[in-house]
Amino acid sequence: MRRTIVYKPSVAESVLATLEKVNKGAVDILLGAEPDGNKRYLRTAVGRLRKRNLVYGERRGKKLVFALTKTGEQEARKIRLKLEMAKPKRWDGKWRIIIFDIPEKIRGKRDLLRKELVAFGFAQLQRSVWAYPYPLPKEFIELWNSAGILRHCVIFEAINVTDIGVLKQFYFPKRP
Repeated sequence: MRRTIVYKPSVAESVLATLEKVNKGAVDILLGAEPDGNKRYLRTAVGRLRKRNLVYGERRGKKLVFALTKTGEQEARKIRLKLEMAKPKRWDGKWRIIIFDIPEKIRGKRDLLRKELVAFGFAQLQRSVWAYPYPLPKEFIELWNSAGILRHCVIFEAINVTDIGVLKQFYFPKRP
């Protein structure tokens, strides 16, 4: 049995992903016909996305039309990538190791990287050393490059890793 990496997007993340999926175009949301009939969750999610400047919307009669901002497109790409990385894969016997040394003056980006590595399903070996058993998509590397963090990271694939018991137990736990 192997550890299942699960990523369940929030309502706001689902809205972002939906907007991105529709060819980066606008999505009409009828004021009286929100999914599952639960207007409050959708309105709250959209309100939060607007506060974070991830979507913009305008009224057209009885419709609200929403579209992604540039920042929203980047966030939607990150969500799509998390969903992609959470799909079941067959292990090729290689470990992807990320080591980073991000300066204190950009501590916020360092903390964001750690948070995102957990969300992507990485296992922490040390404070700035993380491992993942599956191939990393190009988009993953591009994401960190565009955020200006990649230049502080070293990413490599390792076949022979000593004392990988912790990693194997984390990703591939044995049944009792």
